[in-house]
Amino acid sequence: MSIIRPGYRHSRSIARTGLALCLLCAATAAQSTVLRLEGAGGLSCRVLDSPAKARLAEGRAALQWSFGYLTGRVQSGAGESHRRFTGPDGIADEIIAYCRAHPERQIADAAAEFFGP
Repeated sequence: MSIIRPGYRHSRSIARTGLALCLLCAATAAQSTVLRLEGAGGLSCRVLDSPAKARLAEGRAALQWSFGYLTGRVQSGAGESHRRFTGPDGIADEIIAYCRAHPERQIADAAAEFFGP
């Protein structure tokens, strides 16, 4: 014989619902984190914060990725406005300057800066 207290099943249901809501909120928060790139675009700006580093393998890869990103974004035909491109050397100088000012950011952020904030 079991004894069921009045409201016991109701409170268990509320507890289960609360647990489900907590899990849903945690899963939603985890999914809302900013996805970060991997590869050259995902490298830290620390690999490209000086002209000397731009000559190293990671720096060259970061610059090449940036040129490809910029070309692809312009050629996509979206018609976005962007800062004036000053040739490969000028673009490299601007990306290096951005990385020097924002070492915690990624190379992708430096390249995207040409299209505004």
